[in-house]
Amino acid sequence: MALFDKLPPEIQQAALGAAGFFPTAVLARVLWHNRLVRMGQRHFWGRELWWEIPAAVFCAITGGGLASYMGLDPMASHAVVGVVGWLGPRGIEAVLAKVIEKYVPESKKGK
Repeated sequence: MALFDKLPPEIQQAALGAAGFFPTAVLARVLWHNRLVRMGQRHFWGRELWWEIPAAVFCAITGGGLASYMGLDPMASHAVVGVVGWLGPRGIEAVLAKVIEKYVPESKKGK
């Protein structure tokens, strides 16, 4: 813990917040993985399961940041992390593409 105590308070708070959301994100990613297993697209104990760990870390940080930005209480924050975890990186990309397509005018989009 000595190394953790030497970190700035902002970094400590961010690390503890992400660690609190990590189990929610892992659960959502495992449920997504299980869905793909039931559809016959993956083996449960396949190599793909290991890729869900960094995806869960990403989803915990992204969902926690989004919930913090929206000023949500802890239960709602976990719900946001769960949804982001279920969507995963590809789902987030698809949602953002739809939002940009709908709300960003053509003149503002990169060419």
